[in-house]
Amino acid sequence: MNDHSLFINSFEGSFIALLVYVDDIILAGNDKEEIVRIKQALNQTFKIKDLGDLRYFLGLEVAKSKEGIMINQRKYALELLTDVGLLACKPAPTPIDNHEKFSSR
Repeated sequence: MNDHSLFINSFEGSFIALLVYVDDIILAGNDKEEIVRIKQALNQTFKIKDLGDLRYFLGLEVAKSKEGIMINQRKYALELLTDVGLLACKPAPTPIDNHEKFSSR
């Protein structure tokens, strides 16, 4: 499977991934010097703005910690609930009574 918006460069233990979506770019990897070099090269050709560590992208919230990377859609879900007027609703473990009996009539 090919993804025409994902570019990967891997050499001598270094791994860099560059993902392009419209006018946004995510640049990730294990070689900070190579990431800086790529940013400089991109900035020479295009006017780029470095927004720092990834926090939000296409409805996904991204949080980095010592344990790893956590991705969730909490903000997106809250926006959906707000848009349909259900933000103040109380959660329920099931949408109907567990003991409800149905008949085939």
